[in-house]
Amino acid sequence: MSNSPKLSLITVCYNAEKVLEQSLQSAMSQDFQDFEFVIIDGGSSDKTIEIAKKFNSKIGFIISEKDKGIYDAMNKGILAANGEWLYFLNAGDSFYNNQVLSSLFSNQELKNSDFIYGKVQTKNEPTGIDYITGEPIGLKDFYTKYPICHQATFSKKALFDEIGLFNSKYKLAADTEWFARLFKAKSNVCTFINIVIAFYDIQGTTYHKRMAGYREYLDFGKKHFPFFVSFKNHLFYPLLWIKVKIIRNFSNSTIFQLYRKIKFNKQLASK
Repeated sequence: MSNSPKLSLITVCYNAEKVLEQSLQSAMSQDFQDFEFVIIDGGSSDKTIEIAKKFNSKIGFIISEKDKGIYDAMNKGILAANGEWLYFLNAGDSFYNNQVLSSLFSNQELKNSDFIYGKVQTKNEPTGIDYITGEPIGLKDFYTKYPICHQATFSKKALFDEIGLFNSKYKLAADTEWFARLFKAKSNVCTFINIVIAFYDIQGTTYHKRMAGYREYLDFGKKHFPFFVSFKNHLFYPLLWIKVKIIRNFSNSTIFQLYRKIKFNKQLASK
């Protein structure tokens, strides 16, 4: 394998023997193969490393040791990667179809971009109403929401030299903080592409710790957003807490599921 592949697929995992092989196989099934795997394991006690080594011919770097959280592990992956481009294919993630990578890296219109982002297809939506999400954004879209999904993004490694690594102070929202930092400093190198990149399991850690993640969002918002935006978001915090409680209590109701269908234009997972 080349020492300088076009793409490094960084996989962060821990005790992931049930889902890792499916994720790595979704990359091996791509019709674009100029990539390496960078495996950052948190010191698993199951068969995670044994499974990873099945893909040894594609592994550019692998390590298994304790880390300080997922973003610390992701930073390790960035530093170890040899590729010009980076994508985080963490355990449990998978590409949407076998042409995702070729559709990106054969597109000459993207040659001047340093950051590419597209859409994702959700899975495991609590209401059962999965949907496709993703659209062109700017910095102002970060003022009120998390407008971009990590599984939809490809970054040139050089961007991390310019923008910096993930701030591992944030345990749940360091990726959103990095995206906000990026769009604040270099939005001109960010390109939206209208394709579905990956499946996104909506019930990750951030979903189950929504308010803790929002507190991190409030913290970095004080640095990256105008004062009035940050102030408004702090005032909104109690209302968001109430909203989250309502959603958790009524997510299985017929009325709420109907609302989700309307909101997402009836984009069901089966379509």
